[in-house]
Amino acid sequence: MASPVARGLMLAAAVAASGCEPATAIRPGDIRTYTIAKDAEPAAAPATAPVSPTPPPVAAATRDAAVRYEVPEGWSDGGGSGMRLATLFIGAPADKREVTIIPASGTLESNVERWQGQLDADADAATLATMAREAIAAAESIDVAGTAAKLVLLRDAAATSGADGQAILAAVIPLDDTRSLFVKFKGDAAVAARERERFAGFVSSIRWQE
Repeated sequence: MASPVARGLMLAAAVAASGCEPATAIRPGDIRTYTIAKDAEPAAAPATAPVSPTPPPVAAATRDAAVRYEVPEGWSDGGGSGMRLATLFIGAPADKREVTIIPASGTLESNVERWQGQLDADADAATLATMAREAIAAAESIDVAGTAAKLVLLRDAAATSGADGQAILAAVIPLDDTRSLFVKFKGDAAVAARERERFAGFVSSIRWQE
């Protein structure tokens, strides 16, 4: 058994030891509470300009038509495609009575001979040349925006003899020394004769871009 002096020294050492513990030391019987700081509120997203809905695609600019014209009564406009600046239909499109406008080169004489050859494929060159000259001599002159155009009516052998046959009603509008606008209908000779006046009015209404 320790002497009183020894017990005193031991108590003093225990007190000293307890005095050296940090204030935060956990002792038996202690109840500690802790406050956990809330996470900081997330930073507000930087303000941005409102996003506009995606605009609809803008249609490509439509170029002006290469030619303008008045559509005669009883005709319909089929528009242009490929080499054709315009295609119009006499009557219903299903009837395929087409009037076309096409830019091309060549003289009036050479083109009239070629068209006559489309009607009389068996005719020789001399005959076609003669028929072309006669058609040009009988051609109607039409003023088209100050330009003198020629309107010719060509018939195949059957139509020339008075029977049902094929015909070409065509107008040549000079653009310059080498190019012209060719307005052409090829079909029944009876239709060509019936529509000649409307065809001439249509040709005279044509306007084009230089």
